Amino acid sequence: MQLKYQSIFQALRGVAVLLVIFYHCGIVLTGGFVGVDVFFVLSGFLITASVMRDLSSPMTTRSFLLNFFERRVLRLVPAICTTTFVTLMLSILIFSPYDEFGEISKSAIASLLFIANARFFLRNDYVSLTADPFRHMWSLSVEEQFYICFPIFIVLIYRIVKPSRRQQSLIWSVIVVIIVSFVSSLLLSGGVRITPLPERFAFFSPITRGWQIGIGVLLALLEIKIRQKKIGHGFAVMLSVCGFALILYAGVTFDPYGVGYPGVPAIVPVLGAVLVIVSGLVATFKNTFPLRFLEHLGDLSFSLYLIHWPLLVIGQRAFSDVPSVWIASILLSYTLALMQYRWVEQVFWSPRRDSQLSTL
Repeated sequence: MQLKYQSIFQALRGVAVLLVIFYHCGIVLTGGFVGVDVFFVLSGFLITASVMRDLSSPMTTRSFLLNFFERRVLRLVPAICTTTFVTLMLSILIFSPYDEFGEISKSAIASLLFIANARFFLRNDYVSLTADPFRHMWSLSVEEQFYICFPIFIVLIYRIVKPSRRQQSLIWSVIVVIIVSFVSSLLLSGGVRITPLPERFAFFSPITRGWQIGIGVLLALLEIKIRQKKIGHGFAVMLSVCGFALILYAGVTFDPYGVGYPGVPAIVPVLGAVLVIVSGLVATFKNTFPLRFLEHLGDLSFSLYLIHWPLLVIGQRAFSDVPSVWIASILLSYTLALMQYRWVEQVFWSPRRDSQLSTL
């Protein structure tokens, strides 16, 4: 599999991170948390495309796993460690050194170990954790847990199944995982007590979020078949417009205090992400200004996601009497994200856009 860089994938990232930031700032988008759902689908798609590309070249299992995990470490750890360190230094100055900073330090450790979702599940529900500057790290923990399991799953399939049946075995295995995960999500988000605190478990667990990542994985496995479909450029544009419309609809209308999530409502942003990805597979989009702007935000999306929430929490705590502190937080988040992208992310990880897929 050889997927070329597509600007619309980065634009999708840009939309997702904007949704999350606006939601956290309390700006119109009551359902901006669906940006995380979009990230999950896109991550599953891009990582799988990258893995399948690696498997198409001759390498040993050990080399494949080492290569995969080395890329993940270089992609994630430097920026996470930088943001975590700065956040802790600022928190020492702002929060109580006894009870508050102690809890924040535990959240920082959980984030660095990629088990933040487990910590927050045990502490409280997502909406009430407004004073924790590491609350947003739960989604990165879910993704990293997927990154740990997925390549091992791929290796097992390749070891057990004959070469002629590997692709089909992968596809059907992923479909089974999607079905099991989605049913679990429906039951637990609906309050069925399969586990303690089912609604909270449904929100934070990789088991109930796995179907969203799995949809992206399935798209990557079907990439060749999708490309073979004769779809006109106009229809591809319509797919992308419908996809972004579904995502924005969810971002504007969904209510974090409403029905259990992720259940049936999560289908809307996931379907939107699917339509945008499919449009990017069957057509090449002109690099218009809106697309360039969203693509730029997509490039910065990882650092933007890491930085914006700690700045909001610390800014609101330090300047609680300033009503527009969120504006300064957004502007500063962008500036710091740009700096971190250039001087931290790109130093350790620099994707070759013209020759290979840009992965999350």
